[in-house]
Amino acid sequence: MFDNFDNFDTFGSIDSDAKKSNQECTKKLAVALRYQPGKDYVPFVVAKGKCHLAELIIKKAEESNVPIVKSEELVKELFKLEVLEPIPTKLYVAVAEVLAFIQLGLEK
Repeated sequence: MFDNFDNFDTFGSIDSDAKKSNQECTKKLAVALRYQPGKDYVPFVVAKGKCHLAELIIKKAEESNVPIVKSEELVKELFKLEVLEPIPTKLYVAVAEVLAFIQLGLEK
């Protein structure tokens, strides 16, 4: 699911207008996770953003064929984490359900 974000750091920065609009906007959020069984101990945040930056993260995911799951409650909790921060134990079940859902979809 999220393992295609290994070189997400190539995403780069956004211009000052986009940064300003991000500060004013709180409605659209995106969080990208990475989890590679056998390599990563737990899933962790590789990117997050709101508004324009969220749109860029989603676009990058689509271009990389990374599945996108919409869960307003989960993204709000994940958004509280820092980039490269592992998910906390309280989110294990919710993230595991998302990973299982995606895995089932990939096997079809």
